[in-house]
Amino acid sequence: MTEITSSPMTTRTDVLIVGAGPIGLEVAVELRRRGLKTINVDRGALASQVMAFPPGIRFFSSPERIAIAGVPLQTVEQEKASREEYLTYLRSVADLYDLSVRTYETVRAINGDRGNFTVHTHTLGGAERCIEADTIVLAVGGTARPRRLGIPGEDLPHVSSEVGEVHRFHKRRVLIIGGKNSAAESALRIWRARGQVAMCVRAAELHPRIKYWLRPELEVLLRNSFIQGLFSTRPVEILPDRVILESVDGGERFELDVDDVLLQIGYEADPTLFTDLGCQLDGDTRRVVHDPDTMETTVAGAFVAGTAVAGTQGRFEIYIENSHIHATRIAAHLAGEPVPETPRLPELPES
Repeated sequence: MTEITSSPMTTRTDVLIVGAGPIGLEVAVELRRRGLKTINVDRGALASQVMAFPPGIRFFSSPERIAIAGVPLQTVEQEKASREEYLTYLRSVADLYDLSVRTYETVRAINGDRGNFTVHTHTLGGAERCIEADTIVLAVGGTARPRRLGIPGEDLPHVSSEVGEVHRFHKRRVLIIGGKNSAAESALRIWRARGQVAMCVRAAELHPRIKYWLRPELEVLLRNSFIQGLFSTRPVEILPDRVILESVDGGERFELDVDDVLLQIGYEADPTLFTDLGCQLDGDTRRVVHDPDTMETTVAGAFVAGTAVAGTQGRFEIYIENSHIHATRIAAHLAGEPVPETPRLPELPES
C-alpha cells in the first residue's frame, strides 16, 4: 500500500464505486434507487475509455444493448451510437440521477474491509482526499493500458496505440500492426483520410471475427493493393523512419519505410487495485474471483462489476451489454433482495 502522510479532506458514503464508465454509473443508479449513498471516482473523465475512442466512431453493439439504468438511448439516424452520442447520453444519465461523480481523481490506496473501508485519492491538481465507505465496488474496466510488442523502438514518438483524429495521417505512410476489428476499422478510416496504409498481421489472413460491415470493403482494398497486406509477418524493430519485419516462420527480414506506426494489438487490465486490496485473481488473464450471484470478491465488502471481472481478455466475452446484470446483482444483495435472474439478450447479428 502507498504510505499516506498528509491529512486529506474526508467524505463519508455508503458505497464507493471506483470507475465512472457505463457499468460504474449503472451500479450507482441501482444503489441510489435502493436508498444508498454513492460516490463514483475515476482517474480520468466520465467514461474515459469511451472518450479515448477515435472521433466519430460507432459502437458495434446496437443502442438498446448499451443503454443503462433503463434510460433509452436514442440516436439521430436510428443507427448504432457514435462515440459522441454515447458520451452525451452518459452525461445525461449522470445528471438525471444527480450522481456524485468525481473525475480525474486517482485512488492511491484502499484499506479495511466490509463496513470500514478507507480510500485515499488524489486529484489532477494534486490535492489529497479521503473517502470512508461501508462497501467498495471496483468497476475499473479491462482496458487500462495498451498491450506491448516487447521490441526495440516501440516507445519512439511516432508509435501510438491510439488512432485519435485520422486527419493527422493524411499523406503519411502508416503501418498498422494487428489484424482484428480495431486494426480493420483504423485501416479503413486512415485510408479514407488518404493515408498510405500497410497492415502487419501475424496470421495468414484477417481475423474471422472481424465485423461483417468492415470485412468486405477491407478485403477489396487489400486485394487491389490500395492497402498493403503483410500477412504471416511480425515486427522485429521500429526505427525512426522504417520498421524491420520478418515472416512468422523465421524467413528473411525486410524493411518498410514508414512515417507512423499504429499498434492495434489490444489492451490489458490493470489488476493493481485488486491485488493491493487482497482480492484473489485466477489464471493468466488475472480474472477476479467472485460470487456470481452477488459479485462480491474474496475480500468481504468489496465487489467487482463490468469488464473488470474478466481481467485481460484475449477474446472478449464480457462487455457492456452483458454486464448490466452486475449492477442489479450488487444492489439487490446490499438491499437484501433476492438474486435477480439474468436477462436473455435478443439474438442480433452484431453481437
